[in-house]
Amino acid sequence: MQRRLVFRIYLIGLAQIAALAATLSIAREATRPHTAPHMAETQFMLDEITAHSWDPRELQARLTQLQERTRIRVELRDTNGAMVATTGPLAPGGMPHAELTWPGGTASLQMPVPPFPRDGGPLFLMAASLVLVGISALLTAAWLGRPLAKLSAAARALGSGDLTARANLKRNDELGDVAVAFDEMAVRIEQLVRGQRELLANVSHELRTPLARIRMALDLAAEGSADEAAEQLGGIAGDLAELERLTNDILASARLELSSGAPPVRRLRSTIGELLQDSRSRFQTTYPGRELRIDNQSGEQEVEIDRMLLRRALDNLLDNAARYSDEEIALSAFPESGHLVVEVRDRGVGISAEDLGRLFTPFFRADRSRGRKSGGLGLGLVLSRRILEAHQGTLDLSSEPGKGTTARARVPLAS
Repeated sequence: MQRRLVFRIYLIGLAQIAALAATLSIAREATRPHTAPHMAETQFMLDEITAHSWDPRELQARLTQLQERTRIRVELRDTNGAMVATTGPLAPGGMPHAELTWPGGTASLQMPVPPFPRDGGPLFLMAASLVLVGISALLTAAWLGRPLAKLSAAARALGSGDLTARANLKRNDELGDVAVAFDEMAVRIEQLVRGQRELLANVSHELRTPLARIRMALDLAAEGSADEAAEQLGGIAGDLAELERLTNDILASARLELSSGAPPVRRLRSTIGELLQDSRSRFQTTYPGRELRIDNQSGEQEVEIDRMLLRRALDNLLDNAARYSDEEIALSAFPESGHLVVEVRDRGVGISAEDLGRLFTPFFRADRSRGRKSGGLGLGLVLSRRILEAHQGTLDLSSEPGKGTTARARVPLAS
């Protein structure tokens, strides 16, 4: 961008110099002083004058006409040096004499002194330069002013709350690049604001059902129906777990935002086996009756991880797999190219290619129904990826609609 801008400014400068040079050339021609005819032309005129007659009176009349028209002073002398005809004595201080010949002898000529340039010459040059600079300024202002006005209007509209405001400038220059960057920023801001609004809607939806169940159980206990209250205890435990998960997601998201996307990591050397078994225990508690198959091929190889954070990332991946699949879920670990790879694989509904590219956008959910089974805030995958990145690792997803999804987490092996 900087090179293109320098090149454009350079071209504008060259255009201004060329225009100024043309103006100066026109001004010079307009103020060019009148000059006398060339010496060859004067000789030709003299030959024409003397060719037809040597009569002194006729020559005198013709020389007078020549002097009136060209301001050239002429003295004709015969071969003996006697004056034949003259336009008047040669003026002292004039231009140098020129000696020509005529059939009757010699001719002395004195060319006129060129007049000084007209007084308006410098003023004309100044006026022409000012007009040229003014035109250049107007053209440059039009080139810059209109797109800048559109950008300014779009920025004001976006600042006033119009999330659909865009510059929409189609230019192949630096201003076009700025407009594209502005539009991309506006799209991200719109997604962020809409995501926050969706977060509020999801939070209210997710809180409503467990709170209603807890209130109903408390009302039954207050009315003295202990048996009915006891029947609700199992559901209350699940609802409390759901509320705890919801609160943890919101708090973790806020902490990630405050820490610029990288939560503090407390690394300890550990094998992955214990972490996989802990994940299985929590999975079976949350989803009783569901099968989780463990395949640990990492052996005794160690990694330096924050167990609490990495466990949280795996729980999110397993929770997503359980929400979108009714069949067996596989959790496997194996070494690969200096990293430990942990895969969560399901054979559920899968994810479309369009949604797959947006799954790591905060608050985005592939299922917009907000049903209890597939509910959530759209933060689990975002948190999991940021946790893996905080471990200098990666998180990738591959999916095919109708065939299932595979989440692949990679963390470096301990040296």
